[in-house]
Amino acid sequence: MIPQSLKKFKKIYLEITNRCNLSCSFCLRSGRAKSFMRTEDFRVILGKIEAHTDHLALHVLGEPLLHPELDELLALCREHNLKVNLTTNGTLLPQRQGLLLASPALRQVNISLHGLAELPHGPDQEIALAGVFAFIQRAMHTPLFLSLRLWNLSAKDNGHNQRILNRITDFFALPKSLDSGPTPGHGLTLAPRIFLSQNGRFTWPHGPAPDLGDKGTCRGLRDHVAILVDGTVVPCCLDGEADIPLGNIHEQSLDDICNSPRATTIRTGFSQRRLTESLCRRCTFRQAF
Repeated sequence: MIPQSLKKFKKIYLEITNRCNLSCSFCLRSGRAKSFMRTEDFRVILGKIEAHTDHLALHVLGEPLLHPELDELLALCREHNLKVNLTTNGTLLPQRQGLLLASPALRQVNISLHGLAELPHGPDQEIALAGVFAFIQRAMHTPLFLSLRLWNLSAKDNGHNQRILNRITDFFALPKSLDSGPTPGHGLTLAPRIFLSQNGRFTWPHGPAPDLGDKGTCRGLRDHVAILVDGTVVPCCLDGEADIPLGNIHEQSLDDICNSPRATTIRTGFSQRRLTESLCRRCTFRQAF
C-alpha cells in the first residue's frame, strides 16, 4: 500500500464540539463526554494537519455554531489557508450570520432542515425557518455555497417535510412545487451556489445494527479522515462514538496514525472490497459504493 503521507485527503472532519442544542430522533446518542475544543488545541491540530488537506469540515457530532470561540477558529483556518465546510441545524444562524457571511475561510454551509422538521409545527418552527431564510437571503450576495439538506422521514412525518418544501418553493419563486423524494446526483439547484438535497433517513452504524456482511468498500482513510473533539482520530465521519480509534492527534502525527497497523489493515481491506471492522459491516452508507 502507498503510504498515506504521499497524498492529501480531500477533506478532514474536525469536530469542534459534540454538544448540540437539539435532540433529534435520528442523531446518535453519544456516550462521549460533552466538550468544546480549546482554541489552542485547535491551533496545534491545524499545524499538524495542514499539509494533509486543503479543506476542513467542522463537524462530526454536535452543533458547531454553539462554539463560543468560533470566530477565532475560523480566523485560524484562514491563517492556515484551509477552506471550511460547516454543517448546522440552522437554529443559531441569526446569532452567527454576521460572522459566517464575513469569514473568508468559510466555503460552504450545509443546513440540516430535517432537524427543523422535527420541531412541533408552530411558533418555534416558524421562527427557526425565518432565521434560515434570512440567512439564505444575505448569503445569496456572497460567494458562499449553501446546501439545504432534508431527509425523507417516515410517512407520518411527510407533512412536516412538505411544509418546509413549500416554504422553499415560495422563497425561491420556483415554477413547480417541490415534493418529498430523493433528489438525483448532488441535488437540485435552487439558485446560483444554493442546492437542495433530499435523501432517505440515515442510520448511524454504531450500536446493535445488523451485520450486513464483510463485502464492500468505503472512502474512509482514502479521501477523508475524522478527528473528534478530544483529538481521537477515526477513519470516517460516521464513527461518532469512536468505535475505531486509530490514535490521538495530540500524541502522534497524522502520518503515524494513518500508517498504523490497524489503519493499514482497514485501508488494504477497502482496496480489496473486504471490511475488517464490525462498524463498517454495520454501515448502510458504504452500500452506495
